[in-house]
Amino acid sequence: MHPHTCFQGLCAVLAAAALSHADEPAVSLSDFGVDKVMSGPVLSINDQYKGVVKIEVDSLTPDYATPWDTGRYQGGIGTGFLIGENAFMTNAHVVSNAERIYISMYGDSRKIPARVKFIAHDADLALLEAEDPKPFKGIKPFEFSKNLPHLEDEVRVVGYPIGGNRLSVTRGVVSRIDFTTYAHPRNTEHLTIQVDAAINPGNSGGPALMGNKVIGVAFQGLNNANNTGYVIPTPVIRHFLEDIKDGVYDGYVDMGIQAAPILNPAMRKAFGLPDDEKGVLIGKVLKGSSADGVLRNGDLLMKVDGYDVDSSAMIELDGQKISMKELIERCFKDDRLPLDIIRDGKPMKVDMVMKPSLSKDLLMAEYDKMPRYVVFGGLVFQPIQRNVLAAADISLLDVALDIRDYQEDGGCVDHEDMVIITKVLDDEVNARLSGSISNAIVEKINGVKVKGLTHAYELLYPKNMPEYVVIELKDGERPLVFEGKAMEAANKRISKTYNIPKNARLDSAIPGRQPERNTNPAR
Repeated sequence: MHPHTCFQGLCAVLAAAALSHADEPAVSLSDFGVDKVMSGPVLSINDQYKGVVKIEVDSLTPDYATPWDTGRYQGGIGTGFLIGENAFMTNAHVVSNAERIYISMYGDSRKIPARVKFIAHDADLALLEAEDPKPFKGIKPFEFSKNLPHLEDEVRVVGYPIGGNRLSVTRGVVSRIDFTTYAHPRNTEHLTIQVDAAINPGNSGGPALMGNKVIGVAFQGLNNANNTGYVIPTPVIRHFLEDIKDGVYDGYVDMGIQAAPILNPAMRKAFGLPDDEKGVLIGKVLKGSSADGVLRNGDLLMKVDGYDVDSSAMIELDGQKISMKELIERCFKDDRLPLDIIRDGKPMKVDMVMKPSLSKDLLMAEYDKMPRYVVFGGLVFQPIQRNVLAAADISLLDVALDIRDYQEDGGCVDHEDMVIITKVLDDEVNARLSGSISNAIVEKINGVKVKGLTHAYELLYPKNMPEYVVIELKDGERPLVFEGKAMEAANKRISKTYNIPKNARLDSAIPGRQPERNTNPAR
């Protein structure tokens, strides 16, 4: 992305047909026709349906519980739709971990191989291209609506739900527009349209239409609720399309602060604030974040890009109260965000250069990667990460304080990752290790603070094995001690017993697969 001020023409983000940069991007969306998304003749309903494609995927899902295994092959079905010349939009979760992708047109049984062009796991969106675009020549792309729908507007969800081979159309009305957690990344919230229409497996990635215009992409349903579905709205879609204009998806940015309301009259008086319920208190500034070096603990944040911030971190836009984070969602990497603050009783104006969230790799589920691991003495070392925690049946709450301390200490900046022992493979070499080992965070190896999984491997497998290998755990009463000379034979024995082809995988890239141009390149 090319930097600009975050909210210049903020209202136009929702209303404008498309966003553009002052500079010519390195890779233009017009290279694959996406610039045509927001323009073109009005299409008939039947013509539009020709651009809805069925997506069939053969995927390889890694097993984070036994990270040395190949994983599990499975098939899946989803929906996509044409938004430009050889450019098909769908959900990221439809094509995640894909080995092979095939798309077929409405009313046509041919299966055309396709590939992922861009993928945004944090927004659950992806852009595909057909390996042979000729069958799709002459099909008109969909148009996106310039505006969000209103409550009770009627919408149609079009797709290929499981249970049949033909196109399905479901009707419903808009019942809510709000921030909702996206199930695919598991830890991110974005603007969402709720509709009282069922979104079943297979519908994912299909267009939600109001009249002849797309108002969003169907992406998830609600457990234990019939006829309730969720749609990714056009502001999120436009953010994705704008982000990839330079050929790389950078992802959503984050301020990197913890803010607290200032509602108590005595507190407001102590800070010299009037009783107008404006401003929030900056409690924490994460090292290496957008706010690092710009804001300080104890600052009062009063305005964001000229908009007053109330004591609940809300702003008023066009007569409506919206969350401050909804404004931040409109920013891109390297954008400048002007802020009005009060520091030590003095009003100040500062600019913040926006950066992606530093903690996303810890908290967001990862896809299109192989799990990294190290096995030593039967101990399985893995990075603390959402998939790893789920596979090891470790609640995020169990390590929440550790992650918080890690973030506040700048671990996301200084270290590769946090390392945890997820399991112990039984062997005589570890039979008499005392204390709780599984789910323990590794602090030091042979007196050296562990900076990440690769660093742990280097310490566990040095060129010259020391007499003893001493592993210190966070909050551990006793260290784990192995006799160095016994480890070569023990590691070979354990690898044979548990069918472990290699003692470590330090690169998460999938062999033979070209990485998509996304926000999470393999480490």
